[in-house]
Amino acid sequence: MTLEWREAVDYIAGIPKFVKKNKMEDTKAFYRKLMCPCWDTKVIHVAGTNGKGSVCAYLQSVLMEAGYRVGMFTSPHLVDIRERIRVDDALISEEEFVSVFKQVRDACGAEEVRWASEKEGGAADNIRQQRTEECGYHPSYFEYLYFMAMLYFEKKRPDFVILETGLGGRLDATNSFETPCICIITEIGLDHTEYLGGTIAEIAREKAGIVKKGIPLVYFAKKKEASEIFEKSAKKAETRAFSVKGTEICLKNNDEKGIDFSYHTGYYKDSTFHLATTALYQRENAALCLKALAVLEQDGFVEISEGALHAGLSKARWAGRMEEILPGVFVDGAHNADGIEAFLESVRADRAKAGRILLYAALAEKDCGEMAAQIARAGLFGEIVVTKIENNRAAEPDRLAELFYEKKETLVSVIEDAKEAFRYCLRKKRDGVKVYIAGSLYLAGQIKALEAEYDQL
Repeated sequence: MTLEWREAVDYIAGIPKFVKKNKMEDTKAFYRKLMCPCWDTKVIHVAGTNGKGSVCAYLQSVLMEAGYRVGMFTSPHLVDIRERIRVDDALISEEEFVSVFKQVRDACGAEEVRWASEKEGGAADNIRQQRTEECGYHPSYFEYLYFMAMLYFEKKRPDFVILETGLGGRLDATNSFETPCICIITEIGLDHTEYLGGTIAEIAREKAGIVKKGIPLVYFAKKKEASEIFEKSAKKAETRAFSVKGTEICLKNNDEKGIDFSYHTGYYKDSTFHLATTALYQRENAALCLKALAVLEQDGFVEISEGALHAGLSKARWAGRMEEILPGVFVDGAHNADGIEAFLESVRADRAKAGRILLYAALAEKDCGEMAAQIARAGLFGEIVVTKIENNRAAEPDRLAELFYEKKETLVSVIEDAKEAFRYCLRKKRDGVKVYIAGSLYLAGQIKALEAEYDQL
């Protein structure tokens, strides 16, 4: 790990301390200042509440299997910030990360918005904020990484670039790219309500902000109020809208090796596809991938054989989504009510005979009461171990434990240190007992970061 790499990562991590949300016109102007990287690349734009990253992963895997080179920008990362920027599923190198970091830094005025050294100590962020206010635009945390990704993709020239939005859609940095070849919106749920609105309709309108004139839209039709907004948005943009409905997806089989499902796109044959995951919700994300690829093929952007479809879906992996990190130990990033419900659906189907333990933590701004109620009502876990995320927005474990006790009498243990809590779960695990970790992607990342220590825990 070079000093430059560490300094670049530290600088990006500190951006929220001195940069506020920018206006979309300023973000677009900065994109033009960078000479519009990837303006002539086939871009797939993905928004939604749950499942965005999984849809991106399935698209990447199938396109690669079909012989295309694929760039992908996603968020958040679990362990390494470089997870956000990939080409052909390979993370950007530290050297290339530093290179595109410097390009963005230079474009926003390195001399004026200085990335202060260690010796400047606590005054560094104040200096940056003052210089930013003097000079005008500076990319936010997410914008900075997005611009780095686009510069990297411009250099690597993949056939496709897959862009995942951050929180919303309409005002998301990725929406500064105005000519994607397709837009995809995954399931809509109540999350980030402080930014996107307190109803499904309000959130759907923000997500629908990625819909553009003449660019086809593929969306998951689960909630009527969201579907109506997507259809209206497509009509206003004079473009086609294609829905994927849960009733069109047939679960054929599920076991410890994965799940088999069928989905008839109206273009590809109604055959059975295999996913190497026990996460039942992934069949919906895979179906969105299939529908989007069918539209892209109809429009002449891709040629994909049925063999590439099957192989690409079966080979796809997405970390932190019902991921088995050790035998019988699963990490899932479920962090809102819809995500928890999907997580519980998969847990119910796991055929566990000797019981289950849940390691749980959450951010304070989430609807912790509702998620606790869902978990308690399910009655799937013999013990719930509550811990704390290493984040200043973390919910206090004692309060989370109270929420579980309020909903149902069950064995709840509080171990504030996540590493110690995980060690406790592993000690309690007997043959056949399954351990689940859920509640936050931050918790998923902390547990995955311990991978080198798994044998010693």
